[in-house]
Amino acid sequence: MRRVLLAHMWRMKRYGKDRSLPRRARDHQIIYATLALLSMTMVAGCASTVVKSQYESAPLRLQRPSQIYVYNFAVTRQEVKENQGPLQGTVNEFKGETTFENEGKIAEEVQTVAADELVERIQNLGLPAQRVSGTTPLPKGSLGITGQFLDVDEGNRARRLVIGFGSGQSKVDIRVQLYGYGLDPSRSESETAPTKLLEFETHADSGSMPGAAVTAGAGAAAGAGAAAVVGANAAIGGAKSYRSSMGVMTAKSVQQAGDFMSEFFGRQGWIERDKVKYADRP
Repeated sequence: MRRVLLAHMWRMKRYGKDRSLPRRARDHQIIYATLALLSMTMVAGCASTVVKSQYESAPLRLQRPSQIYVYNFAVTRQEVKENQGPLQGTVNEFKGETTFENEGKIAEEVQTVAADELVERIQNLGLPAQRVSGTTPLPKGSLGITGQFLDVDEGNRARRLVIGFGSGQSKVDIRVQLYGYGLDPSRSESETAPTKLLEFETHADSGSMPGAAVTAGAGAAAGAGAAAVVGANAAIGGAKSYRSSMGVMTAKSVQQAGDFMSEFFGRQGWIERDKVKYADRP
């Protein structure tokens, strides 16, 4: 993402001097680069990410899984909503894509980020994990992790920046399930299908900080773009590269999911106690 932003900034500088380009083309370049920067501001400030437990039926001391399969989380365009701000149409026009295409790319990104980030976090706990497709059968002695995106909403970036207080809020909601197959010593021989062990939901949003128009008046709102650039650069410094703010928010949500699962893994004795992290609750 950082490379993308730097490229846009370079284009802004270049096209600002190149008078051979139509004014509208230069304006589109500037608008697109600015919105790309502003889309990252949700990772800074008082954004919130929490986990809510839904179900747990596992007895203590299940056998440690020989393998953990992370299946691609389900997501469709029905759950995805692109930025509702007034300039999104201009951004799509500049990129040469429709809302339908843009939302499809967001769906693909959040699905990839969720699976890859979760595999990495589980591996860092010292457990064997790999990403697999939905058609891969779960073998006995293994743990399967599935999930569904309930809501992927970019909100309204302009309202979020200027008004704040949760107006135009962006959010990502995910439901996650863990299934064990042949992990219970008391019934491993009789099990014929995976059993649900744990279910929980994660919620990530852009927070409810006041916007520029509230905190310092209309003058600050006019100059809020510069402040947003500073916040975005600070927020993404040293971070991985994501296509959109929804990718960043999904990664933060998966971090909480990984922490919540580490609690479960610790209770089962699958990982050392010093590796257990505690997720944020509502």
